[in-house]
Amino acid sequence: MRKKIIMDVDTGSDDAIALVLAMSDPEIDLQGVCSVNGNLEVSLTTDNTLRVVECCRAQERVKVYRGCEYPLVCTLQKGTGQYGVIPKRESAVSDTVVHRKQVPLPAPSIQAQEESAVSWMIRMLLQSDGDITVVAVGPLTNLAAAMRADARIIDKIQEIIIMGGGHKRSGLCSAAAEFNVWCDPEAMEIVLQSGCPITMVPLDATYHAKMGEEEAKRIAAIGTPEAKLVSDLIGQRIEGYRNGYGAEAVTEGVPVHDALAVCAAIHPQVLQDVKRCNMHVDLGKGYAYGRTVIDTRDCEYSEAANVSFAMGADRERFVNWVMDTLEKKA
Repeated sequence: MRKKIIMDVDTGSDDAIALVLAMSDPEIDLQGVCSVNGNLEVSLTTDNTLRVVECCRAQERVKVYRGCEYPLVCTLQKGTGQYGVIPKRESAVSDTVVHRKQVPLPAPSIQAQEESAVSWMIRMLLQSDGDITVVAVGPLTNLAAAMRADARIIDKIQEIIIMGGGHKRSGLCSAAAEFNVWCDPEAMEIVLQSGCPITMVPLDATYHAKMGEEEAKRIAAIGTPEAKLVSDLIGQRIEGYRNGYGAEAVTEGVPVHDALAVCAAIHPQVLQDVKRCNMHVDLGKGYAYGRTVIDTRDCEYSEAANVSFAMGADRERFVNWVMDTLEKKA
């Protein structure tokens, strides 16, 4: 049976790649896509999502629902908590290159649905048979808001796969926090403590599954619009990392974070060194605000495990899946 998935995205470059693969893999039954504020403001993440859906010629079967414009708690001031306010040195990665305002596609001729992402997610999950997996590759604002609005959905979610967090690796926005968590730490904590089965695909895993210029060339040679988009976006990410960190930073390629989460939804064996552990988010609003705290202890003081946390990934399996999916689509 095809795996039923809801995608929750803040579509910049790696989200777009993840969406292409989710719409192209015949094993995935994509129920719908929710946009959220994160990499870009929600009007742009929604627009980018529509562009990708249209590029994949999936607009008749895949609908897009606009989600939350601001985080739940971490800011109540308009314009903060959005992508453009992250402080960064001139030598930091150029985020405007890694995630441009528009993905390199024509403006969409389709529109998001009238129903909000949170309302649709609640309705879709409640009417399901408990067989839908939520793949969340942006801030968790939509999902947390849905859980708070109607807790009955918690028992209706088969699994949540989250791209976010880190143990040995932190994010770009602070020394402690990965970006998706940093954007809405309270939302992540709500989801973590929900009791749902959760698989974390953190930076520790995604940095083991890089793609480089050689893979981009092979993908471009497939010749479809979807393959061209994926190739262009990998190239865009390589350019951004090279500009920010130098040529040595892209020797082995760059992480395509969100695509690994989609792969894990149907090929969980792509994740390696997966640990059952307890995880919380630091909500203290200090230097470590938004840090994912992983308890790898196994003692009487440990809280019960609430996540499966991947410390690594099988790069060869991941790259082969990307290639095979795009080739089969062709």
